[in-house]
This record gives sequence, structure tokens and C-alpha cells, in this order.
Amino acid sequence: MNPKLFTFFIVFFVPLITAEAQSELGEGFFSPNTTEAETLYLFDIPNSRAGSQERPTDSITFIKRYANHVDGIGYAPQNFAPFHEKLDYGVFIIRVKRLGRDHHEIVINEETGKTAYVRAWQGNFMTWGEFFLICHSVEFIDKNQKVFDKPMIKSAGRVVSPTYFRARYIMGAWMEVEILGDDYNTVKGKGWIRWKKDGKLLITYNLFS
Repeated sequence: MNPKLFTFFIVFFVPLITAEAQSELGEGFFSPNTTEAETLYLFDIPNSRAGSQERPTDSITFIKRYANHVDGIGYAPQNFAPFHEKLDYGVFIIRVKRLGRDHHEIVINEETGKTAYVRAWQGNFMTWGEFFLICHSVEFIDKNQKVFDKPMIKSAGRVVSPTYFRARYIMGAWMEVEILGDDYNTVKGKGWIRWKKDGKLLITYNLFS
């Protein structure tokens, strides 16, 4: 995980990915090393033929004013729509459908589900759990979802209001959270919530404070 991705703090809400994409959350996220390379190469099916030379089918380039600062995307394939891109704030995350040793299959259009491959060494991989741990807060999609004293629904559970939380630990489909007040900062207690079920998200999330 690249710590530089989340060094800026603004009020920002990240919308849910589409219902179609939610049916397959994937393995996590890929973040290109934009400070080390100016071009992220995309491939169709890497090394699909024995003995063939690997050649990119497309690429993404980055605009740099200074050596270590990226201002935006210079070029991207038509209809490029990643999970989230705001390079002027140091954020560029692409959902990973399949995690590989040499290449990752990434979703380059969240609306259509179109994918491409990238070389694994050209970026950093981050799991969903790691992503939630660096978000400022998370919220229930269904306000009637319950908070539990322990994971795996071993307790009766309770409905809280507002349903604002900050992730503390991730364990499978469960998340230990701090229960937040209306100001998103006051801690009103702790508990466990379920963040996914049947491959779909049960929460929304706020990247920044």
C-alpha cells in the first residue's frame, strides 16, 4: 500500500460502484506508481502465446509539473472509468478483478466491467480491508442494519443512529468499528458490523474527513 495516496484531507464522498460491479467486488485495488513512472502499460492477455514478445495494447500517461507531483492523466483509453481517480489529491485506485504474480487484471471501466492487465510491479496492491482502514468513516446503506457486540452475529444486535462508523479492525466480512456522532468525530461506543454479504457491499465510505 502506498502511504502517499491519502496525504490530503478534504470533505469528499466516494459513490458506490455500480450494482453490476458489486456482484463481484474483486480482490482489492491497484494504485500505479505515478511518482516512479510516467506511463502505465495495459495488456490484453499477457504472454498468451508461448515464446511471444509481450506488447502493450494501450497505456495511461500522467501529467507532471514537477518530478514527484502528478497533476492528472495525460492520456487514457476511451471510456476509461476507474474506481476512483483524483490525482491532484494523490488518489488513483483501480479495482483488481484477479490478483496475479506478474500481472493483475484490473477493471478499467466500472460501468461496463471492461478489464485489462497491468504489470504487478508498476503499482501497489491494497485489499478492501486496508482500504476501509484508511477511510475517514463508513456508513450503512440500509439504516436498519445492526451493530453487534461480537462478530458472526453471536449477540442480539442493535440499531444505532446515526449510522456513522470508523473502522478499527477487519476480520473477513466483519469490521470492528467506533460508533461516531453526527460530527463524524465524537466516539459514542464500539461494536462490530458486517461490511459485505454475498459479494455485495453493505456500507458506503468516506475517504476523507
